[in-house]
Amino acid sequence: MPRSDRPRYTSTPLDRTFVPARSIAVLGPITGVTADAVREVLTAARSASPTSRIALDPRADQRIWSYRDDIAGGVAVTERPDLPTDDLGELMNRIRERDGARLPVEVILCGDYTVVDYSHGVGDGQFGILLVGVAAGDPDGTLSPTLAPALPADATRRALWRHYRENPRAVRDLRRVRADHARPDTADDGVPTRTVDNWAKTKTCRAEFMTPEVSAALEAWAREHAPGATAASVTVALVNAALRAEQVALDDHVMILFNCRRYLAEADRTGHGNFAIGIPVRVGAGATPGLVATVMKDVIDSGWPLAVLGASEARSALTRHRIASVADDTGTVTVPDRLRLAVSDLGNLTGLYRHLEFADDGRPAQMTATLEPDGPDGITVLVSRLNKGRTLAATFCADMIDPNVVTRALRRACLDPVALLRHGE
Repeated sequence: MPRSDRPRYTSTPLDRTFVPARSIAVLGPITGVTADAVREVLTAARSASPTSRIALDPRADQRIWSYRDDIAGGVAVTERPDLPTDDLGELMNRIRERDGARLPVEVILCGDYTVVDYSHGVGDGQFGILLVGVAAGDPDGTLSPTLAPALPADATRRALWRHYRENPRAVRDLRRVRADHARPDTADDGVPTRTVDNWAKTKTCRAEFMTPEVSAALEAWAREHAPGATAASVTVALVNAALRAEQVALDDHVMILFNCRRYLAEADRTGHGNFAIGIPVRVGAGATPGLVATVMKDVIDSGWPLAVLGASEARSALTRHRIASVADDTGTVTVPDRLRLAVSDLGNLTGLYRHLEFADDGRPAQMTATLEPDGPDGITVLVSRLNKGRTLAATFCADMIDPNVVTRALRRACLDPVALLRHGE
């Protein structure tokens, strides 16, 4: 096909913003995964469509992107049996710090663990969750094509129209909810500051596992003592409480990640792209699962996440799609000496990975991932549920907070989450 006839993709502002950020997802232990099998998966995914999302070549400084042909060649699939797998947080650190340039999508096989490392410009967490599962095994060849579909080009417009047409009062609710959670101009008055140099260099990750027995006890407690709570609201309240129990200074606003596909018609929700957005809500030190659930419902019903996406695309159109400069993470930054917490609950992934056979040797089945903070004062925590256990992973700047403190907080949450949440009743 002549170069001029090749399909092109018009990136969204969110796509371009996230290009420099790398997402890493880990799944295992699964025996028998081979590099050749992964290459077949990637090739099948690329062949499923001329505009396969997995084949995008994302560029932060370009609005129109091309599609790559050979996404399974080169170093797209590598084997690193030398990397440690007994600590998934350290495994993700070693993957991030490895030498060499990065392709938009890469798969690294580390013994019994499958790792994907991809540019966030290609897709958000939904893409990574699916990609790592398909790379780890596609026994009948039916899953590879699911890595190809992209969100509709007018996904934001469709979602806005659908939500506010069905919920006309949501416009009024949006103004109220945003006002309720507005950040005062004086929020940082009196807060000490800290200066960090080249903060991206000290990004690190820690991960801990909650056993199925402890996870079941947490769910039983929530059913009895937190009426109206959701799994996601329990996650937010638990992480908030665990960090505060270790005397970590946190901002009263927590960034909660919302997948905006919930606003799309069912047929459009499987498309890949960047359609998840963080909303900062005020929850404070005493956030209970029930309180967080109420806040999250208010945010969802008001359409606030959609409004953010719509405003971003409108600004891009008004500036005639001028490309914003890429942020410099290597300079010196002065920030308030407290952390901004962001939390994402990836949900129960057991059904998504039902096609896989995990090793039956006492090691827990786990899927976990990194989500890079947007500054040195950010700490992001992802929680996933798989085969009745949970994995908590935190990514942060080691120059802002001692990694040992984060480890203690995650372990506290995994060993006795009920005690943390009961303390906040």
